[in-house]
Amino acid sequence: MKNLFTKIIPTYNKLQMKNNNSLIKTFLFSLTLLGSVSLFPNKANSEESPVCPDPSTTTITSIADGGDATSFFALTEGGFCRGTPESYGVTVYKMGFCTKNPGNPTGSSVLAGSAPDYSSCSWAYENTSGEAASFAAGGSIDLDEKYAKDPAVGTYSYAVMLIGKDFLIKGKYGPVGGNTYYSTTTFESSSTDIDDYRTTTAPLNSFGGSGNCTAYTEDESVSGGTISAYLLNSSGTMLENDSSLSKCSGQEKLLGVMNMSTDLNITERTKGLKMTFTVTNNGMSVLANSTGTDIYMDSGPFSVVFDTF
Repeated sequence: MKNLFTKIIPTYNKLQMKNNNSLIKTFLFSLTLLGSVSLFPNKANSEESPVCPDPSTTTITSIADGGDATSFFALTEGGFCRGTPESYGVTVYKMGFCTKNPGNPTGSSVLAGSAPDYSSCSWAYENTSGEAASFAAGGSIDLDEKYAKDPAVGTYSYAVMLIGKDFLIKGKYGPVGGNTYYSTTTFESSSTDIDDYRTTTAPLNSFGGSGNCTAYTEDESVSGGTISAYLLNSSGTMLENDSSLSKCSGQEKLLGVMNMSTDLNITERTKGLKMTFTVTNNGMSVLANSTGTDIYMDSGPFSVVFDTF
């Protein structure tokens, strides 16, 4: 194998296998900002929310006018839906595979208050400074190959990624009542003026919605396995849940762990490992604010497909 994980290819379609022997694994991180305030606060998990109505084929007459059956609020059953961003950025620190979940290696006790246990992991990319990666249609990004390495030969049950807790989202939605809403540099705010169209920084503050610090979530069912995710501070320690806080404090990184339904086998014959990011109808959350006067863009889940050859 050589220069694994050096090419990130963004796509809005499924990855096409090169041949029938290609091994495909899907690594789905549900990393949406669950602390967002929407008109329907119980619908915090974007995997439970609908795909956003297509304004080019669906007339959306208002944001949330009372009794309006074609309002954004009514059509999304609560003012929250999943969309496709124009660009989606994260900072990547580590990517690799493990035989145990580093956040909960025994399966019965989260290592909250301690560092994750990476002893069973083999890294394919590792950069202590982090490297910015932005996924956009029609382009590709090379991660610096000096940080790439060959994962050890073995059978792995877990795919792991360590990224920054801030997501860079650029997106728009509309028309809604005649207006298109564009992301701006101010988080949880938008503009109907295209001249203000900018990337917003969306931080991940909690997995449990507004009003508390839920620092981790585990065993969420997704296509291809289950997902767990943990917030870490600057020293690499996993944060603890704290119901006394309105949101988590001190988080710097996010550890995503997928327990794959089928193990990944790396052998001596494995020549390379390619991954493709997909954010179609997932990478951007579109929300109505609490007063029903604005629509803004937030982060949403992305998936990563692994292809060995």
